[in-house]
Amino acid sequence: MIYNYKSFFVTMLSVEVMYLGVVSSFVLYGTAFHDANASVYGLLILIFAACESAVGLGLLIVLYRFGSAVSFDAYSSLHS
Repeated sequence: MIYNYKSFFVTMLSVEVMYLGVVSSFVLYGTAFHDANASVYGLLILIFAACESAVGLGLLIVLYRFGSAVSFDAYSSLHS
């Protein structure tokens, strides 16, 4: 569902939106049921999402410098 054959950027953006949905779910659960652990787990997932987006942005920059394109179709050397 999140694998897009056209663009790496759209794929990474889809993953980030899913992370934000999970974080908001944890925070809302923690607020509704007065559970501090849920907010801590939400914060940890948010930190993980920030690290993942930094790695994804680095990959995006490397792919653009390598082939001057961001689409998956432009990189036939990456296919097995």
